[in-house]
Amino acid sequence: MESSSSSSGSTNNTGGGIEIQGRTCYCGSTVRMFTSRKQQNPGRRFIRCPGVCWVDQFVCDRAATIILGLMVRLNQLEGQYRTVETEMNRLEEQNRDLLVNFVQLESANNALRYKLKLVLICVLVCLLALFWYV
Repeated sequence: MESSSSSSGSTNNTGGGIEIQGRTCYCGSTVRMFTSRKQQNPGRRFIRCPGVCWVDQFVCDRAATIILGLMVRLNQLEGQYRTVETEMNRLEEQNRDLLVNFVQLESANNALRYKLKLVLICVLVCLLALFWYV
């Protein structure tokens, strides 16, 4: 799979690999570069369109072992990140619910304070009237 034009060096990461600007496949499509996450070729870069062409050479066994270990650790960390993110979203929702409950309780507390003031005023008026007539 030969490139029909020279690489300009600029890239564009659009999700499915990295698009290499200025390089096209023999079919005329833009070339995309990927990094292998397979056990057979860990960390090897390759270009694809519509087939596969390896960009670099095989790595030694030690490098492959290290890369595979890093990929396993990366997958573990990504899983932990998703767990933490899910928990954070749950706690944020719980926090919003608690805030709504707090506002409702504060409103109810203010209403009860107002009623208590009215009751105290009524009691004072009654006591004053009682002592006035006695």
